[in-house]
Amino acid sequence: MIEANERTNGTVVKQETPAKITTSMIITDLDNGINREGIQEKYGLEKWMVTQIFQDPRLKGRKAKKVRKLPFEFIDDVIDEIDPNQTSIPIEEDTVANVDFDGEADFEEINELNN
Repeated sequence: MIEANERTNGTVVKQETPAKITTSMIITDLDNGINREGIQEKYGLEKWMVTQIFQDPRLKGRKAKKVRKLPFEFIDDVIDEIDPNQTSIPIEEDTVANVDFDGEADFEEINELNN
């Protein structure tokens, strides 16, 4: 596998044409916002080569995604302690109606909860 080229100020850093280019490499480039011209420049290809690559059924009709970056650093500072082994959700007893042995809730209790 080849080293990925980085975009620097909107330009793609050119590299030597690799011996193998895979569809997953092209899909990754498209997901990173690199369009056909950028792919051509990145891998040192000619236009007809890029056209040939995009004849592949997995790439046909695909376009580069618009990558939008925040102009600031966003940090999640809320720390939630989540137990990965938790198998149930604790429920307060005030909100649960008592259920009789036959599986039916007491209508008076349900009415009290609804009011």
